[in-house]
Amino acid sequence: MNGPAVAALLALVLQGFAGTSAAEALRLAGERQVVLINLSGGLPGRWTSCVEACPSDLDETSPAEVQTLLRPAPGGSRIIWLVPGDPDATRELEGLEYEVQLSRGDQHSTAILTAKVPFRGMRLVHSYTIGTSDRMLSASLQVPPGAQLQLTGGQDLTPERLPGFASLYSDARGIVVNALGQRTLTEDGETASAGVPLTAGAWAGVRGRFWTLLLKPASALLLDAEESVPDQPRLTFRRDATTGGILDLTLYGGPVARRDLVAAAPELSGMLYAGLWTPLRYLSFGLHWLLDRWQELVGNWGVAILLLSLSVKILMAPLVFFAERWQADVNRTQSLLQPELAAIKRDFKGEDAHNRTLAVYRKHGVSQFYTVKSLAGFLIQIPVFIAAFDMLGENFGLSGAGFLWVHDLAVPDRAAALPVMVPFFGGHLNLLPVLMTALTILAARLQEEPSLSPGLRQGQRLRLYGMAVVFFVLLYTFPAGMVLYWTANNFWHLTRILMGRFAPAT
Repeated sequence: MNGPAVAALLALVLQGFAGTSAAEALRLAGERQVVLINLSGGLPGRWTSCVEACPSDLDETSPAEVQTLLRPAPGGSRIIWLVPGDPDATRELEGLEYEVQLSRGDQHSTAILTAKVPFRGMRLVHSYTIGTSDRMLSASLQVPPGAQLQLTGGQDLTPERLPGFASLYSDARGIVVNALGQRTLTEDGETASAGVPLTAGAWAGVRGRFWTLLLKPASALLLDAEESVPDQPRLTFRRDATTGGILDLTLYGGPVARRDLVAAAPELSGMLYAGLWTPLRYLSFGLHWLLDRWQELVGNWGVAILLLSLSVKILMAPLVFFAERWQADVNRTQSLLQPELAAIKRDFKGEDAHNRTLAVYRKHGVSQFYTVKSLAGFLIQIPVFIAAFDMLGENFGLSGAGFLWVHDLAVPDRAAALPVMVPFFGGHLNLLPVLMTALTILAARLQEEPSLSPGLRQGQRLRLYGMAVVFFVLLYTFPAGMVLYWTANNFWHLTRILMGRFAPAT
């Protein structure tokens, strides 16, 4: 969409707002966002963000392609005026009518709002500038003495509630973002202390799983954060004095996606994988880059996840090789020691059994901690597992992406609805976790370790069965993209076992 076309979208329209029936609203439109400025109160009343270019009729667009960030309806996210301790002044400020002067250009458009009547002897003037191709809105607000600005998160920024352990992806929270990364202010109904310093250039706002609305002041402010209603954080921006003045803000409304965040401000990339240790964050970024390359090549997120899993398997092959050698050493040592240790366990107790066990270790030149080698082989794979799962859980590209029977890789696959709601597991049958578990059990049945005695071999198989059950319960309600990755891991592992099992002898 070219500049003149965008400028043509900039117009005054009539839009009804809750509490201000038939009030005028100013429509500011860019290629990927539409913002309606309420001319009763002079603040943004509705903000719609589009994944790509916004169509002329947003109502005909798939919900996966557009997202409402602000709206005046009950339960919607809102930006309002607040005069603490003076509800009459708050109502008067919210109902103050404005007239508009427009200035249009190819790269941006600016609107200046001037109050039709004074508020406490002051005729307020606000200005808004919207860019043609970005997701930013610049605002310069004349704040009267004692007034504050309040952002309240609503249902639009709250992710879909998922059952079970996947509920950790269902939160909306108040956050602060600066060069040091993201800090959570409110979560799960918790209330932050009042008067949180918000330095110039830092961002604060409401974040859901995939969408966010953030404000960045040009000068230092104080921030009060509370969440009396779960997933509806309330952030109040105020000066450290009661005097009024000009409040210059930059607002970002859009996806929690690296491309969009970095285009808005490099420090906003700190929102991604904010809960991970720094090395794991870098690993997540690397896996994200690899997944994006596969998606660009094949054009399907599900296939890209399968290829990501295969790529990780290949890249980790040297580490897996050493881990399997360590495991084989442990298995041989266990088979060597097991008969003597079993006899000691059967015939002796207490300190005598302990001393005899140590004597067996000395006899065969084995450390009593030899099994740590087996644990080390497992641990070297955990960082990649954590990084991959966090990357897939936060990956904006998976939202609304389908694969086979999965309609949306960002939620459980929901192959069929259940007749009843099962506690913890939800109301749907998810097939991917079943397939994942079946592959794990089949691999356990086929994976034979020749160096193990029959008893130890059976114990190893039972441990693998137990692990399969644990992962089934853990991941059953998780987003399909994450379960697909682990299912693919199990498939590649099973394929490797079958290739080794049926390979011709040399």
